[in-house]
Amino acid sequence: MTSKTIVRFLKGVGVCVTTALLLQTGASAQAQLPGRNLATIIVPYPAGSAFDIVARRIQPELGKKLAKTIIVENFGGASGSMGAQRLLNADIGTLTILIGSPNELTLPPLTLQSVRYKPEDFRMVAQLSVGALAIMTRPHFPASSLNELIEKATRPDAKPLAYASTGVGSIFHLAGADFAKRLGIGTTHIPYKGGAPAIQDLMADQVDITFLPLIPSYIQAAKEGKIKVLGIMSTERHAGLPDVPSVDSVAALRGFHYSMWTGLFVSSKVPKETAQIIGTETNKIVATPSYREWVGERGNSAGALMDLDQAAQYFHTESSRFERLARDIKIDRE
Repeated sequence: MTSKTIVRFLKGVGVCVTTALLLQTGASAQAQLPGRNLATIIVPYPAGSAFDIVARRIQPELGKKLAKTIIVENFGGASGSMGAQRLLNADIGTLTILIGSPNELTLPPLTLQSVRYKPEDFRMVAQLSVGALAIMTRPHFPASSLNELIEKATRPDAKPLAYASTGVGSIFHLAGADFAKRLGIGTTHIPYKGGAPAIQDLMADQVDITFLPLIPSYIQAAKEGKIKVLGIMSTERHAGLPDVPSVDSVAALRGFHYSMWTGLFVSSKVPKETAQIIGTETNKIVATPSYREWVGERGNSAGALMDLDQAAQYFHTESSRFERLARDIKIDRE
């Protein structure tokens, strides 16, 4: 056997050994995941909601990466707190994940007496998307711009605006309360179990206004005249409705910025090694051009890539911000 042949043979052995080690490492990592072949992503809102759309987008790919068949379970109610509590109640021997945000994990304990958990009960493993909220009104609301809306709402004889949210204590509830406080107007809060039923009643002229993320179905509804979108609650316009101005275009609403980001969470009782696997594999999906393009087409931004420590710090910072907001608006626990 010549020296060159020996070198080629050793290289071949090296490749085989390296491949075997990688497969062994992957198998070892998968062995750290609880449960057998099944995993669940809990969506704390009904099917068709913004969270549900993102969950179903990552469902098949994440399932392949984790070697699990992932089931998406919609479990809405009480500002998303019912879905959050379902995660905490899940058998630790199963692989159960929640798609959520401070809206479900931080605000309900501040606004609902029935909620007993704390943000610290959850561990963030990855961020999926970030998108601004929008001011939307019913199709026959007598205003076609933010200025007209403010003029109508601030008249001495104006009736209180009926505004829809996804539940008491949700970020959308807080946005409505903040809106009323900024303008000094009367409002009536109408809580729903998700964005889909809220939008349905908005389209049916049953409520006046709502503050929700612009998902594709809402954008299409606006283009068809089924709802009105009067302002984007960000410094920038939305790619899906480029003609709709930022709230900063109106002095009374300057700085009225709210966004909704989605992340994947597990119970804080889940071992860090397990959380690390889920986070690493999710970040691989979020980093792909196809995913980032998909999110961009919906006028949002793909999530930032974070390790577990960075994710924990980010979630803590966001939770603290919303806690301050709830106190500033002085929303009572119900």
